[in-house]
Amino acid sequence: MSEADHSATILHPASGALILGLDWLLFSENAVTLGLSTFLVAAIGFVVAGFSVGIVQRRYGTDGVGIAVLKGLLAGITVGIPLPVAGTAVGGGVVALSGLNAVWRSSSENLPSSRGDDT
Repeated sequence: MSEADHSATILHPASGALILGLDWLLFSENAVTLGLSTFLVAAIGFVVAGFSVGIVQRRYGTDGVGIAVLKGLLAGITVGIPLPVAGTAVGGGVVALSGLNAVWRSSSENLPSSRGDDT
């Protein structure tokens, strides 16, 4: 995916992967503490996602400072909500807004055929 391809998306693909990855990492482990660490994990997710997505959007997404901060804030809220978003409409929205669906589709199209023929 070239620079021009992801400029048409609202989020940089790295931002989308970061949001989904942090959400999965933080809240899948929260079950181990029986939810007692929920507030701490939500706060960490908010801060890490907010700063990280803001930096990615500013540096690689070619957003201005204000827009990058706004996208970072929204990413922080998305990750900070103590619910996994990967299989929900929110997760689907993150995938669509960041163009991750096109990245995954193009990488799977480049794989060799499993049929064994070279056609």
